[in-house]
Amino acid sequence: MAVLVVSVLAALLIAAVLVAWLIVDTDQVKKRIETRLSDILNLDVQIGQPLHFGLLQGPSVTIAGLELSRHGQVVATAESVSVGLATFSLLTGNVPPIDLHIKRPELMVERTSPGVFNFYEPEPGERDALSLRRLQVSDARITYLDKASEMEWLFEHCDLDLSHLHHDGGMPEQVFETLAIEGDLQCDTLSQGRFKVSELSAKVRGDNGVFELKPMNATAFEGEASGWIEANLSSPTPALRLEYGLAEFDFGAFMGKLNPDQAAAGKVNLELTLNAQGNTWQDLRQSATGMLSLRSGELTIEGYDLDDELEDYTKTQNFNLIDVGAVFIAGPVGLVVTRGYAFTGMLQGSGGSTTIDQMISEWAIEGGVAQARDVAFRTPQNRLALTGSLDFVNYRFQDMQVAVIDSDGCAVVEQRITGPFHEPEIEQPNVLVAVTGPMLDLVKRGVRAITGGDCETFYAGSMPHP
Repeated sequence: MAVLVVSVLAALLIAAVLVAWLIVDTDQVKKRIETRLSDILNLDVQIGQPLHFGLLQGPSVTIAGLELSRHGQVVATAESVSVGLATFSLLTGNVPPIDLHIKRPELMVERTSPGVFNFYEPEPGERDALSLRRLQVSDARITYLDKASEMEWLFEHCDLDLSHLHHDGGMPEQVFETLAIEGDLQCDTLSQGRFKVSELSAKVRGDNGVFELKPMNATAFEGEASGWIEANLSSPTPALRLEYGLAEFDFGAFMGKLNPDQAAAGKVNLELTLNAQGNTWQDLRQSATGMLSLRSGELTIEGYDLDDELEDYTKTQNFNLIDVGAVFIAGPVGLVVTRGYAFTGMLQGSGGSTTIDQMISEWAIEGGVAQARDVAFRTPQNRLALTGSLDFVNYRFQDMQVAVIDSDGCAVVEQRITGPFHEPEIEQPNVLVAVTGPMLDLVKRGVRAITGGDCETFYAGSMPHP
């Protein structure tokens, strides 16, 4: 009998609390939530619509029309935020959330200098522990602008569903050390300038300060991308590891990003591995090491006959080798960094088409600089190679040269490019050997055979001569 009485009293108490929950002064609670969120986020928080309290699937509160601003500039909005609460926590007055669903948020992030962002300046001190049964983010849109480099990334129609999120609180480094998450991430599109990835999906896991997106899949240039990213935040200096591949991406789709009027065909494979460490993006770029590889079989470029152009010495002095070299300047990765330069010279040729029998583009990355190791392609009659570096830290071409080479790997014609990615300095083509006959004869027989002298080897890689 005593047990029954206690049970009835407990049920009545819970019912009374729930009734009180439904008749609470929503305006007063809204003001308290605005003040509390403003203190936590160090932002101005405004809730545009009345709060909605629910009981159907457990106690909950829905915040609609949320707007976050800083110094008068809106940095984030959300259509609604639904917070689920534990029934028994209402009895104690301590109501930590157990479920969180953010619908249609839009976040505008600006990085003005290393480690300085427009949207969040955490207050010093310890954080409270947090344990969520589920965290959902639906149809998010995120814009990230790095003002130093003027690079802007856009994530659209993104969904995040974490079935578990927990940390023990404490100082920020302790929060990361104890943070545990698990769930799924999806984004319809991720774009940066001319570069675009679609159908991005990943498994999200994190524990003991190590977080990973693995596996991570996407579509880019009509090819299938797959790989993983790992971020280790357990030490004072965070570390990042990445391994990614883009299989059978469409060469025509890639060339169309360089120039919308450029028609091309063929398939290319890309592989990228990267390791970096640091507390800022600048540190990560400066410490980046790894490799980048592009390889292909037959490729076709319409509107330009490279072999025909190279056959005539006078034509050779007037066209742009650098535009031809755009074929193998780091592929899609090059689109991200060479965003300000338009490669258009291929459309200014003699008509016809160019067949590339084989292409190889191997780069070694050290200290944020990609050094060309074995970069060349071959047509039915000619072989072209590239040397030099892409400086991803300072966004510059470093002593990059494209050359037509003979059977011994000596340069017959070369052209140099230096300076910023967005505004490079391109020298005129330099014909290294004076010739009176067809250029093709020099390429086939070789500089040494015709001049009787020696020459410096420009290319000694794996691409065979035609």
